[in-house]
Amino acid sequence: QVTTMNRRASELLQADPAFSIGKQVKLLLSEGNYKLFAGFVRLMRENNISSLEKEIKLEINKEVIPLSIHISILKNELQEEIGRILVFDDMTLIVNAQRAAAWSEVARRIAHEIKNPLTPIRLAAERMHRKYSASISDKAFDESIQMIVSQVDEMKNLVNEFSQFARMPQLKLIPGNLNEILSKATKIYHDNNSQVAFQVKLDAAMPEFKFDPSQMNRVFINLIDNAVMATVESEQPQIGIMTEYIAEHRIVKITISDNGMGILVRDRVKVFQPYFSTKEKGTGLGLSIVKSIIEDHSGVIRALPNEPTGTKMYIELPVIT
Repeated sequence: QVTTMNRRASELLQADPAFSIGKQVKLLLSEGNYKLFAGFVRLMRENNISSLEKEIKLEINKEVIPLSIHISILKNELQEEIGRILVFDDMTLIVNAQRAAAWSEVARRIAHEIKNPLTPIRLAAERMHRKYSASISDKAFDESIQMIVSQVDEMKNLVNEFSQFARMPQLKLIPGNLNEILSKATKIYHDNNSQVAFQVKLDAAMPEFKFDPSQMNRVFINLIDNAVMATVESEQPQIGIMTEYIAEHRIVKITISDNGMGILVRDRVKVFQPYFSTKEKGTGLGLSIVKSIIEDHSGVIRALPNEPTGTKMYIELPVIT
């Protein structure tokens, strides 16, 4: 049975210590997770070993979390076994970093292979149009040429996203006011989406601190664009944009929320993975790039549920002066 549990373990396992302490382990874990735990205990007994370390994937509330687990035998003064200590390390950040590095290399190679033939294709199509448009009256000819040119341009944009993901520009940190960057990005969408009610609350106490204005603008443009698209089917589309400066901890909190359909629980972590997209024509790179930029600024970003419906993108950034 569980005899004690610290705060971090309760957060990681999403278990209430008040409920869990005193309960049999078998009653607290899912069947699959308990079999995993029991197998480790049996392995330790059969091989007479006092500690065991394994990397596992634990399913908790329909979410798979990569963990490093260390099990040690706890003994009394007489060297008698009285229990076991389980220590968990969340490997999510490491696994995501490894995955991002692998996808970055894939993106670099794909971008290189695709980009080379695009310009000749576009130039050839334009040349055909100039040379034969006067002698060919068929409407399908013009439409076909325009289709080739537009699809090449779309492919170029896709390749540029791949390239951007594969090789993010080096940060250029300069002192600035984050509210101003966010306000300008908001205005672009506010002016072009009159059907959306924007609720903007920017902390007037926001200090100047160092960040890359170009990269942070890209973050805000991406998140606001996603929020606008998420509210397309909402009867009364609403987007909330808020900043808050926590002077005590010298951090800035930024939230961009919408009242759209929201993100499924199982997808909230996946949305930041390269090439995962909930959009029909999404590349799955936008939020990966956003996450990379935020982490380059030593910050964190999370996808949270908004109340009563929708999604809230939550960002924390340290104030570096």
